[in-house]
Amino acid sequence: MKKFNRNIHRSMGEMPPQIRAMAPDTDIAHATSEFISFMTTLAAEFHRQLADGLDKDKIKLTAPGQLFGHDVKLDYVASGSVGSVYKIQIGEHAFAFKINRNSSHGELTVMSLQKHARGLVNRMHIGHVFEYGGRKYSWVLSDFIENNRTDSFESAMEKMYFLYLTRGLTVKDAHPGNFKDGMLIDTPSLSVRNGMIDDIKNLTRIQLDMVKKLAYYIKTDDMPAFRAMVDRALKSNPSVIEYMFFAMKYARGATFRVGKTDDFAIRLHKFEGIINSAYKNFRPVALAPQHLRPGK
Repeated sequence: MKKFNRNIHRSMGEMPPQIRAMAPDTDIAHATSEFISFMTTLAAEFHRQLADGLDKDKIKLTAPGQLFGHDVKLDYVASGSVGSVYKIQIGEHAFAFKINRNSSHGELTVMSLQKHARGLVNRMHIGHVFEYGGRKYSWVLSDFIENNRTDSFESAMEKMYFLYLTRGLTVKDAHPGNFKDGMLIDTPSLSVRNGMIDDIKNLTRIQLDMVKKLAYYIKTDDMPAFRAMVDRALKSNPSVIEYMFFAMKYARGATFRVGKTDDFAIRLHKFEGIINSAYKNFRPVALAPQHLRPGK
């Protein structure tokens, strides 16, 4: 994954459409600059109070005035290991405003990945890097999730399993506290796996299309279609079988960290059995990574 270059970039993303609708239509660039300045003033005030010795959960932020003619209200929500989150109400619209307490730009780094994981990642609209006290910090504005389902983590992990197979995406720190209402809220933990045995970058477009179909058949519990696609892959694209063998193995390890629903685990076991059998019978010695080949 391409890292965020703090020396080149200062802001990323766009204002939320609800806020853009409030802004003057004549010059959106000027309105965006005004919006960034407004939010950065709040973030800098947070760091001023932090530097004065206040505990992170005791800092009170007050908007310096109206934004685009609308009242602004802030309420403290929570703090994690890296940043603190406030609920910011602009007019009738609420958003999550995260201010990083150290020089971390994790959200900005992964912002480009969110389009590949729309069903899993809480949408980040805009972020900005600013300087305070000789150090660079960042803030990011995302959707505010009001409620949290009881099956939030279970739902998110099933999404993560299929994103691992079809997109090469993984969550480095997958636990219930990083998810809300089935969405990932600790976005820096999202990453693209790299250098793994099941590296999705090794697949051709045709092979990736077959992988996506196999994943879809798992989702829909369509065993006959899955078997037919496995047979087809064995004849025309055996690399797909090798990929699925390792990807399904590591996807389970990456997503089944705090338990899963019995139904999903049982379903996966059936499909894993088909892939394992196909891989064992095929024995793709020539295609296997060097360190897995016999005699290595």
